[in-house]
Amino acid sequence: MNGGSLLVAYHGCDATVRDDLVIGKLAKLRPSENKYDWLGPGVYFYEADCQRARQFAQASHDHPERHYTATPIGTPAVVGAILRVATCLDMTTQEGLQHYRAAFVTLRDALGEENLPTNQAAGDDDTDVILHHLDEAVIRTVHSMRKKQNLEAFQMVRGAFYQGNEAAPSSAFREGTHIQLALVDHSCVVGWFLPEGARLLTSAEREAANACLVAAKEQRLAKKPRVRVKSAAPNATAG
Repeated sequence: MNGGSLLVAYHGCDATVRDDLVIGKLAKLRPSENKYDWLGPGVYFYEADCQRARQFAQASHDHPERHYTATPIGTPAVVGAILRVATCLDMTTQEGLQHYRAAFVTLRDALGEENLPTNQAAGDDDTDVILHHLDEAVIRTVHSMRKKQNLEAFQMVRGAFYQGNEAAPSSAFREGTHIQLALVDHSCVVGWFLPEGARLLTSAEREAANACLVAAKEQRLAKKPRVRVKSAAPNATAG
């Protein structure tokens, strides 16, 4: 990863977003900000795994109530990206783990043991424990520590996630295992491309995809829980 290495990555998204990136209508993706982000802030990709990115896009489309993405996906698709990364926090290496352990100690000292966030299951059926609140907080601390120490920022965070059922009885391999990337520095994107077998939407297909996206957004808004606002006390002023 060092020295500005090139790598191929894939991002699951709506087909309209894919096309806009490829034709240059959309300059960049917004960094992800949701409860499933385990590698800290950034745009999330699957390294060299188009099929896994497609599975994610489909899952987000099929289960909008789980909010896998900040914006719902009406038409599942995948966009490819060529990345050139010089500085990477690689959590599959001992060096990356050393950074993690140092940041954990800093976070623990700042918050206190009892106030540390924890990794936890998203529900009774979540055997993979996909809510990595602790890991996300520690990696944010890594970024913060480097900034305070005037060290070169990490452009990307890389981690391996072991997910899904065993590939075979007693196997150490899991069906959903993947290498995930959180890209912090957009300048690392060399270019976007259509995965093999994909093509740009026709005008008619684009119109239909736009309609699907609008419907998906409206459905999410309709299901968004209402927040009850308490009445202000007499003579209270707005904050």
